[in-house]
Amino acid sequence: NMTEALPVLEKHGAPIAIYVAPGLIDGASDLWWDVIEDIVNARDRLTLTMPDGSVTIDCSTRGKKLQANARLHSWLTAEVREEDQRATLREFARANGIDLETRRPSTLMSWDEIRAMAGHRLVTIGAHTVNHLNLKRLPEADARHEIGDVRRILLEKLGQEPRHLAYPYGYASAVGRREVGFATDAGYVSAVTTRHGVLRAEHAGFLHALPRISVNGRYQSVAHIRTMLSGVTTPLANAGKMVVTI
Repeated sequence: NMTEALPVLEKHGAPIAIYVAPGLIDGASDLWWDVIEDIVNARDRLTLTMPDGSVTIDCSTRGKKLQANARLHSWLTAEVREEDQRATLREFARANGIDLETRRPSTLMSWDEIRAMAGHRLVTIGAHTVNHLNLKRLPEADARHEIGDVRRILLEKLGQEPRHLAYPYGYASAVGRREVGFATDAGYVSAVTTRHGVLRAEHAGFLHALPRISVNGRYQSVAHIRTMLSGVTTPLANAGKMVVTI
């Protein structure tokens, strides 16, 4: 956001919203998907301890590594309780020679860098919950804490309270009507999912369940982005719906 995106956006006078999860910045939470990738890339074979025994995972080729990543993603996000994810990940990392206690992801900004970004004329700092957990997998009290308390933390760190929220992950199994209600109750002006879609006038009534267009590894060409921004792909990705919420 700071070193790659902002210089390009400055050139075109285009604004950017950066959604911050304090737990990731402070080290209370881990970028587990990066950790999993590092473990898989460093090994030709992994052993995963499951309740009913150990499973050996082949990581010997590029194709096998992709399969291993997918298997471990599924394990952490569907088979391990959200509250236990960090401890489970760290134990798995230790067993495979990676010490997360002394490592901080180089891709994350520091608080000083975030404060500098917050003062930029093109930048809006939003909230990405406290710890970037799957809200739908949390009990109500914990989900409300993640959505609500991040506003207080960012106010203390940056001197301004965030008005906008991005739900972690943002897909159907991570945010639904309950979480949208929590965001509304917490006082946010808007909240975005990762449901595929463009904004339409009707979204004025669904400001806490806004879709967005993802620019990821699959669709990074200008032609793809122009097609998505035209809105033609919205109904294709959403069973014919033009107004995408949750």
